[in-house]
Amino acid sequence: MSAVAAWATRHAKAVLAVAALLAVVAAAGAADLSTDAGTDTLVDTDTASYRATEEVRAAFGEEPVVVVAEGDLQQLVLTANLGRLLRLEGCLAARPPEGAEPLPGPCAELARMEPVRSVVGPATFLNEATIQIGRQLRRLVQRVPPERLRELLLSFAARYGITSSPSLSNPDFLAAVVFDLRRQRATPKSRLAYLFPNRRSTQIVVRLKPDLSDDDRRRAIELIRAAVFDTTPRRACAFQGQPEACFALRGGRYVVTGVPIVIQGVADALEHELLVLLAVAVLAMALTLWLVFRSRFRLLPLGISLGAAALTFGLLDLFGGSLTLASIAVLPILVGLAVDYAIQFQARYDEAVETGASGELAARRAVGAGGPTIATATLATAAGFLALQLSPTPMVRDFGWLLILGIGIAFALALTAGFAALALRRGGQAGVPGQGDGAPRPRKVRPRIPDLHASRPRRVVVVGVALAVAGWGAGTQVGVESDIRELAPQDVEAVQDLNEAQQATGVSGELDVVVRAGDLTDPATLEWMAGFKTRALAAGGYTGGNPSCLDAELCPGPALSDLVGAGDGGLTREGVRGTLRQVPDYDLEKLATLDRQTGLPAGTALLSFGIRAQDLDEQQELIEDVRGAVGDPPEGVEVQLAGVPVIAAQAASDLSGSRYWLTLAGLVAVGLVLLVAYRSVWRAVVPLVPIVLATGWGALLVWMLGVPLNPMSAALTALTIAIATEFSVLLTARFHEEREGGASPQRAIDTAYGLTGSAVLASGATAIVGFAVLVVSDVRMLRDFGLVTVIDLSVALLAVLVALPAVLLWADGRR
Repeated sequence: MSAVAAWATRHAKAVLAVAALLAVVAAAGAADLSTDAGTDTLVDTDTASYRATEEVRAAFGEEPVVVVAEGDLQQLVLTANLGRLLRLEGCLAARPPEGAEPLPGPCAELARMEPVRSVVGPATFLNEATIQIGRQLRRLVQRVPPERLRELLLSFAARYGITSSPSLSNPDFLAAVVFDLRRQRATPKSRLAYLFPNRRSTQIVVRLKPDLSDDDRRRAIELIRAAVFDTTPRRACAFQGQPEACFALRGGRYVVTGVPIVIQGVADALEHELLVLLAVAVLAMALTLWLVFRSRFRLLPLGISLGAAALTFGLLDLFGGSLTLASIAVLPILVGLAVDYAIQFQARYDEAVETGASGELAARRAVGAGGPTIATATLATAAGFLALQLSPTPMVRDFGWLLILGIGIAFALALTAGFAALALRRGGQAGVPGQGDGAPRPRKVRPRIPDLHASRPRRVVVVGVALAVAGWGAGTQVGVESDIRELAPQDVEAVQDLNEAQQATGVSGELDVVVRAGDLTDPATLEWMAGFKTRALAAGGYTGGNPSCLDAELCPGPALSDLVGAGDGGLTREGVRGTLRQVPDYDLEKLATLDRQTGLPAGTALLSFGIRAQDLDEQQELIEDVRGAVGDPPEGVEVQLAGVPVIAAQAASDLSGSRYWLTLAGLVAVGLVLLVAYRSVWRAVVPLVPIVLATGWGALLVWMLGVPLNPMSAALTALTIAIATEFSVLLTARFHEEREGGASPQRAIDTAYGLTGSAVLASGATAIVGFAVLVVSDVRMLRDFGLVTVIDLSVALLAVLVALPAVLLWADGRR
């Protein structure tokens, strides 16, 4: 390392030019990084829930885009608004009325792109009901003798409430189809809740094709929104002789939401968040360095850190990576850590200059004295980050890898470009009068640590342990906030629309249940399916004489069993198949995969439930209740839960569950690195003691302040351990260096903290500021994560400055 630093000083200008060029090129590449807020960042692709979700996606399309129409339901479906909804559904499905061209604008482009797999909406449903019921009545008239026809029509009316001719222009017929005449006025039927959630809303469910590129998916979402809110008057949509906007509701309004829109909105917000955090991080670091780092070229470490960050994210782009919620957090953290390495080397260089060395000789002395210790501390930090690879969450593992890559680049830059820049500063190459040979000068040591530890080091350690034990107990009482609506960026329009849609309909997402069976027309399978749906809804609170999606955690969605009237018994295979043959393939394909030869459902069926956004722990409990409602399906039937709600709840559970053992793994990993480096149990254990104490102190402070944890902050305590260990290792190593040079224990403490302590304090301050930058984030998950980590890291730095001297003296005396 000394030879590398010396070479960098000899070729200072060339080294700096190459480093700057690489950083600029990398920054340009990083600017093209795509964002990823998809499900593969939350759970492994080999998990059952992920595979089932991908199966649903491949067979039935993407997670739904939902167009909610708010307003009095009678005004929405019993007036001319129904025609507007029918035109909108035809536009979104790229199925204009027979013989007509698509409307110009977004509808025409949707027709050209054909990005939509299926559309389920109230107007299409009512139109199909009109056609099918009319067809059945005509068959009835043709086949039944006149003397029995009246009796059958009366029984038909008594059973279904239909007493007039089927027609979209017949309000009585439409009301009989949509509303439950046995319940409060204008209350929609429970089994149609997926289309008519309540008396104040209806919704259109759109599934995009699964093979769309990211750009095509983004464009499709833009076109859907543009079509819904298109207010251009058109002659083709004249009302009472006057052109009007084709889809604009009278007495109602639209909200467009759904998982694809929220993911896209969060991804766009992440791109903006990266720029904001970078700007704030640069300003905060510059101010911190100016205030706490007493050295010439005091802003040089910031330049080194920005170069390291640019190279890290440039390599991420080069190898096809993407930005996630966690990798966004890497940026300010990495800037703080990279500043740290540059500060440590520069502090050692300044020490060498004070002894009379300059240029290449000062670089050699600085690296020879501090390089092994700084490298060991870097490896220990990397080992702490490596422990994050044990996390069950891909996003956290990628976070760890990115930090390991970043600190490696930061160390290399500090060793090369850092010393090259120091060699070019005024006086960097010139000798010092009387000391041109670099002979040592007496060092001025200024004690900076109070004598609290000197007389009774054991008492300091005992008090520290007692506080830590209290903190570990209190830490188990700190709650974890996991409601995705609260943790997402609140100023993103997609999140606001999601909240509004949930207020209007009671749901904001879809819980899918995949049913696999060789024969989906088997009456036993369909009867089980109907029973399971009833049990699941009861578990979700959708039960009783007057169930409501606004009050329940689950809302009924469509199922194959609904089409054949399963649940009352008496089904036969012939009757089931006869009924299903009357259903158009376009409608059947939304509920099951079809056998190519028979055209009947076979293979995979989809049951869906509307689900509200809520605390992910509660959502996980609900999902487990739904799993419990599966019961004992018929032989040969397999059942698997799928969808983003399942994956999100599982990810939150995995993150919270890994909270303690990831911390333990981080400590073990750091300890092993130190044991290998020093080949001494004492040398490996002593630096960890204040860090272990700090985990308890930090938990106690978080509990006392009432700061909430979230799945991210709960899982990344190992991150604090990895970072804070460096401070402890640097000071411990300097203490032993002084002791081996003949200094007394107290003199060694004073020297270590008087010289290296200043650099450690500056490093700690910049690392803390790196996390504090996250507090300004619009994303609450990042904001709370930053706040908790600032508390933990500040306490860790305090432990290193206060408890470590006592531990060092006590351990030295024991030896």
